[in-house]
Amino acid sequence: MTRTITRRLLILILLLAFSVVATSAFAQRGAIYTVKKGDTLWDLSQRFIEDPFYWPNIWADNPELITNPHLIFPGQQIRILDGRLEILPAYTQQDTTPTVEEPAGAAVDEIFSITVATRGNGFILVDEQSQGRLVDATDNRVLLTENDMVFVAMDAGTVARTGDSFGLYQRGDTVVHPTNRKQRIGTLMYNLGSVKVSEVRGKTVVGQIDRAFREITRGAELFYYDPPRRDIALQRGTTQDTGVIVATQEEKGTISTGDIIFVDLGRNNELAVGNLLYISRPRQITDEALKGAEHLDLPEEVVGAAIVTETRDTTATALIIKSIDSAAIGNSITVVTD
Repeated sequence: MTRTITRRLLILILLLAFSVVATSAFAQRGAIYTVKKGDTLWDLSQRFIEDPFYWPNIWADNPELITNPHLIFPGQQIRILDGRLEILPAYTQQDTTPTVEEPAGAAVDEIFSITVATRGNGFILVDEQSQGRLVDATDNRVLLTENDMVFVAMDAGTVARTGDSFGLYQRGDTVVHPTNRKQRIGTLMYNLGSVKVSEVRGKTVVGQIDRAFREITRGAELFYYDPPRRDIALQRGTTQDTGVIVATQEEKGTISTGDIIFVDLGRNNELAVGNLLYISRPRQITDEALKGAEHLDLPEEVVGAAIVTETRDTTATALIIKSIDSAAIGNSITVVTD
């Protein structure tokens, strides 16, 4: 009896030891997923590491393996290991590492959406005209905020009706092109909030501030109200035009994830809300690389990605959703078209 128990314990210990070794080997090698038709780096990042904004890292680390960074190809293999995804080169794709199977009946969506903050992003004023001006309030406070009653003077030709909403904006600096300082693009407009018309008495318009993103003061200009978007569906672009970052919402030397940028492409370039933009800059060439070479024409390095949140005729507003490295005014932007 004792011998039987001892034998069973020995077998159990051997099985446990084998399990530990196998688990360790699996942890070192990770699981492998074979890309299927319709897969994108966006949804694979969401599925396996719960971070859809991780995908620019995969592209940046594997430029020679992913020629189309938005849409990878069936048959490519990805290793899931330690909270990251790695594209496997062809010579490792015969590996015997366990593979991840697609759940039965699962379908890959063609459209993905992201949630963005509902703060006011602002825009670059080129040739639009304001609809009015906030001229006074019901008390003597300098700074106004949500629920405050205000009085508005409408510009000639603008009709205000009870229930109408208008955006409140403050003028910022003049925006000039970062690479052509003689080219004036427009005026940076800061979105302060919005006002809703509660009563119209002849030429007197009474309103209530229903949303405040920044400090609101008398003199704020009114423009047509564009409700802040919360969920934005990603969609492939249709333009081959390229542009640059011309301004930022905040005065910063460098910009990164979560920052608002303004670019010199707009509706006239077929840019649309939901288009994805790659941000890139000239690649730094080392002294070693220059040895023995008179000229090197290297591709720019991608430093991040942004999604368009608002478009005007010649400019657009975008939110940086992922940073590989810090970006800056003057960096190039490219629209994802496939």
